[in-house]
Amino acid sequence: MLRKIRANQIVAKALKTRKKYLSVSSSTPICPYNLADAMGFDVRFVKINSFEGMYLADEGVILISAERPEGRKAFTCAHELGHHILGHGTIIDEIIEFGSDKEIEKEADFFASMLLMPSSVVKRATNDIGASFQNLSNEQVYILSKYLGVSYLALVNQMHFSLNLIDRNSYDRLKRGKLPQVKQNLLQKKTDAEVFIVGNWWRERAIDISVGDHLIFDGIITIEGSSLEGSGGAERIVYQAIKPGITKVSNNNGWSAFVRVSKRKFVGMYQYMHEEDVE
Repeated sequence: MLRKIRANQIVAKALKTRKKYLSVSSSTPICPYNLADAMGFDVRFVKINSFEGMYLADEGVILISAERPEGRKAFTCAHELGHHILGHGTIIDEIIEFGSDKEIEKEADFFASMLLMPSSVVKRATNDIGASFQNLSNEQVYILSKYLGVSYLALVNQMHFSLNLIDRNSYDRLKRGKLPQVKQNLLQKKTDAEVFIVGNWWRERAIDISVGDHLIFDGIITIEGSSLEGSGGAERIVYQAIKPGITKVSNNNGWSAFVRVSKRKFVGMYQYMHEEDVE
């Protein structure tokens, strides 16, 4: 655990970074790649299995392994930004499933969690989907994790250990959740891809998905673009990402959002992540 005074300093730095470079409030979810871009970093996804990411201080470059899960990649980007903001210098972060004992790695992890999942973001998002911390379901936590762009387990850990929003019993119950079953419950069929539940509450950030992922909307949606393919009725329409690109979705209630589709395990510079394939 970090000392309380140091933890408070890191929380303040994370919130200040969000506001300074993206001009967003502490209750607005963010994309760490957008933030890195606004800070002048060159973010590149590379095909390397042996590490999570790398921060090259002298070159203004962040490298992220394209082989890791999407939520993990986003957290790694935020983690590398933490190394920069906290003045740690060039760092290579190897794959360590249960965290590092090194103080600078603990600090960068804590910065990332508070950058992507500060208390006000988690509280507002939970309220917006009509959920309660007292009886959160596995499905609700999964839906929230997709909205915040983090992994299911990262969000469960944040809610309990850092934010004290759920008690130990809830933490133990949610941690045991089996994601294949959660996704099957939401999609009503088995899938190896990710499932995004989207409503009018999804605002202030794009819907970032990969080819093959599923989007579920309530009611009729207007699609402007060719990256999604849909099926279903008026009550529940399921779309699947079929190719990279940016598509606008909207409904009759005035709500709209951009869906940014990337190749699965995309390799290259972040700026080209959602470019359509050239036929």
